[in-house]
Amino acid sequence: MKTLKLSLLAGLAAGLLTGTAFAQETTLNMIVIEGGDTTAMQAVVDAYKAEHPDVTINLQPYPFAQFFQVAELRLRSGDDTADLIYVDAPLLASYASRGFLSPIDPAIDTSELVETALAAGQYDGTQYALPINNSAQVLFYNKALFEAAGITPPAGLTAGETATQAEVDTLASTERWTWEQVADAAQKLTVKDGGRTTTYGFTVEQYGELYQLQPFGESLGSPVIGEDGYTAKDYLDSDAWTKAATYWSNLYNDWGVSPRDLGYGQAAQLFGNGQLAMLAGGTWNLPILAGTDVDFGVAPYPYFEGGSVVTPTGSWYVGVNAASGHQSESMDFAKFLTTSDEGTKVWFDSLQQLPTYKPLLEEISTSESYDSFPNDVFRLGVYDSLNTAVARPVTAAYGQLQDAFRTAFVDIANGVAVEDALKSAVQKFESAASRVAQ
Repeated sequence: MKTLKLSLLAGLAAGLLTGTAFAQETTLNMIVIEGGDTTAMQAVVDAYKAEHPDVTINLQPYPFAQFFQVAELRLRSGDDTADLIYVDAPLLASYASRGFLSPIDPAIDTSELVETALAAGQYDGTQYALPINNSAQVLFYNKALFEAAGITPPAGLTAGETATQAEVDTLASTERWTWEQVADAAQKLTVKDGGRTTTYGFTVEQYGELYQLQPFGESLGSPVIGEDGYTAKDYLDSDAWTKAATYWSNLYNDWGVSPRDLGYGQAAQLFGNGQLAMLAGGTWNLPILAGTDVDFGVAPYPYFEGGSVVTPTGSWYVGVNAASGHQSESMDFAKFLTTSDEGTKVWFDSLQQLPTYKPLLEEISTSESYDSFPNDVFRLGVYDSLNTAVARPVTAAYGQLQDAFRTAFVDIANGVAVEDALKSAVQKFESAASRVAQ
């Protein structure tokens, strides 16, 4: 009997220990964008899982076109099954101001993150998200099309050549093309056959989007909106933005060098097919274009003659849902993803997006593995992120601003008068922003 009792007690103890072990296991859910981002995030999750076998992280991917709406609905509803959230930098203020995100644990050491990127994850002096990576825009050009047209291309980085960080810095600071030079070359490079354009001279990758076009007006001296985050009058309709928008109009209407209504990925496809001579686009296109037969070079993002050099910046952040019941575990994964040697390297190797982690930027700047093309293009990103990058406006009404801006610039490309489109955008944004500010 004594033996039986001991056996029963041992079994009970084992059961309790097993139950405790199961209770300690944690499952986190993370909302991400499907495609390459999901693949890269899964690689980071796998690396984290190897060190934290008691934590399971399920990725919940959504198409880019649906992601923002889904994230908004789940956060606004207090959905506690979403623990970690992909956060687009300019939407941080909107999320934080409504209490959707938890403040980042102050114990997380963020000293090795690029200051400007870190600041873009703050609202009202509090850190609400950590930068996963940064973004950089460059000017891709088709060398064969330039040669066929008898035009000297911009100074840039090309296959068969190497470039140190110092040489890239010189290129970016002294040999950057202006938008006027782009327009002049684009008109000569555009080819028409029987009234149909067979080769376009130039286009931007993100048609009508604030992210890529913000440098147009800011290069000429005016921000998109005022510092209060809700005023567009005398900013978006200023002389600077009128000149920038007129240039945009000319690309489509007077000069006819740019194709209208390009969807996601279509600009890179045109360039890869040899039907586009110049493309202002993200460095994320490098692996795509390297897989084509096009012999291309990469030059710094242009600016307006007499204006300032301004380049797009900002990308995806990770935030912790305030409604999540797994705050500490979620914060720990966010820490691994953004501030650890392993997490940041796994992400960069998987997706090839410009890091915000300083030790990895230092590696890009100094390692011989980045001397040759196309890896040396990331050194352009390093230069711009430290010298020319300007973040998008911090406002709780960013979604409203982006919508008004997009509508105006798509209308302008389709022939609507510049002054009318900008005036309408100002009215549309300020009306919507006033409701957000209440």
